Amino acid sequence: MIWFVRDFDLLSLLLRALSFALEALAFGGVFFLLFAARPANLDSESQARLRCVAAGFALALAVTQIALIAATSAVLIGSSGMGLRDVISAAYFIAGTIFVAASLTLSLLLRVTSKLTLAALPGLVALAASVSLSHAASRMDHRLLLVVLTAGHHLGMAAWIGALLFLLIALRLNRDAEISRQMARRFSAMAVISVATLIFAGAGLSWFYAGSWQGIYGTSYGLILSAKIVLTALILTLGAGNFLLLRRVESDPAPLLLRLRRFSEAEIGLGFTVILAAASLTAQSPSVDETPQDTLTGHQVAERMEWRWPSFHTPSFSQLAPPTPLSVAVREATYTGGSVSDANDRAWSEYNHHWAGLIVLAAGALALIARLPRQGWARHWPLLFLGLSIFILLRADPECWPLGPRPFWASFTAPDVLEHRAYAVLIAVFSIFEWGVQTGRLRQPRARFVFPVLCAAGGALLLTHTHALGEGTDEVYAELSHTPIALLGAVAGWGRWLELRLDDRAVPQESRPRRIAAWVWPACLVLIGLLLLNYRES
Repeated sequence: MIWFVRDFDLLSLLLRALSFALEALAFGGVFFLLFAARPANLDSESQARLRCVAAGFALALAVTQIALIAATSAVLIGSSGMGLRDVISAAYFIAGTIFVAASLTLSLLLRVTSKLTLAALPGLVALAASVSLSHAASRMDHRLLLVVLTAGHHLGMAAWIGALLFLLIALRLNRDAEISRQMARRFSAMAVISVATLIFAGAGLSWFYAGSWQGIYGTSYGLILSAKIVLTALILTLGAGNFLLLRRVESDPAPLLLRLRRFSEAEIGLGFTVILAAASLTAQSPSVDETPQDTLTGHQVAERMEWRWPSFHTPSFSQLAPPTPLSVAVREATYTGGSVSDANDRAWSEYNHHWAGLIVLAAGALALIARLPRQGWARHWPLLFLGLSIFILLRADPECWPLGPRPFWASFTAPDVLEHRAYAVLIAVFSIFEWGVQTGRLRQPRARFVFPVLCAAGGALLLTHTHALGEGTDEVYAELSHTPIALLGAVAGWGRWLELRLDDRAVPQESRPRRIAAWVWPACLVLIGLLLLNYRES
């Protein structure tokens, strides 16, 4: 398990993302009950079930915080020599403990009483504890303003994305069309206010943390922030579609409410991708703290994005840095985040990305061709990803079997090798499943969703991907490719999801939103392929 302990940064980031998501869901449940379900006279049994769901999220939030506190404490004790008394007195431990206690109290109150106003106090305490663990609380300048903006950002996300899930649950529980319309309308009004709050707070935080336009495009923090902004704009587009549907819901409520639920599913999925991006930002130094030497200029960005012909040849194996023993490689990854790459190692990495880009480009092009009449042969495009999986297994890690001296099974202890092989397995799985779906060989309804779920999850997780490529701006150069790829992966996954979910008897199969979604996700694959073909690490 040394690889798992080693990757504490990734573990911590994922736990923070889970904490943000559960916080939004727990608070969102309270918002929805207070401002949508109760005013619309949803029956008491359904309200009780919604309270139980919100209580479950609050309990899971407490458990997640306990795990985060335990992981952080273990690393501090093991790496810095701090004693247990020092850890207990640390600010993160105190704030985290308060967070846990408030979340448990909120969960208990939601289960035992219908008086939601009683949940306000533990909810506010949990919010304060969450904000105290953010960048805002550690800033020396404008601290109070940043804390208020951060709190508004959290509440806006909860009242929008978190409450949206409860709207879907309530629409499923309720059988009265009039109550469903009232809940949807009241949620829409609440969402407008929460979106305005979210955008205003986010703009304020971006102003203070990015510092300038160069801080947006020239740093890792700024690039992830840009991805978050783009994703938010996409969610707003889906939200606008839902808003327009509500204006027509009087005439034919059943199919329109169904379509609203389908759009909301994609909206929630992209919303949680935004939350993962927000967690990634907490692991980055704000752009205003970066030195000019670590920030790319506009000229450097334009030069880096200029098209160059990809390389499909590698340096000879003898030119690569000599492979270190596995014990040394794991120790370096544990304590230093990886070794610095030399020019030949980077050339090998670029070669891998370029071949991957060629395969993804071909798959996307065939997926587009398969949309045309009498082009059924192109439906076999998912098999190209099976070739990509084999390529990653054989060529991604030249120091390991079959190219290098490290044995196949023993090399799994190296974190980067494990990551590459896990990706290879996932790619193979969704390749086989999607091929069966596209060709009609796999008819189980749930099998259709393997590809969009893995594609969306892969895009989201790519936002957490960091590099140890060298000094200065090397990581930013790599993020210039990886960040848009992550965005396109998430959009492709949820575009395919939307296409499948709109394929319902109650929704016309050739509806305009479904046709748009059916063309969007293959186009995203094509763009991902082009970005990979132009990938460079310096």
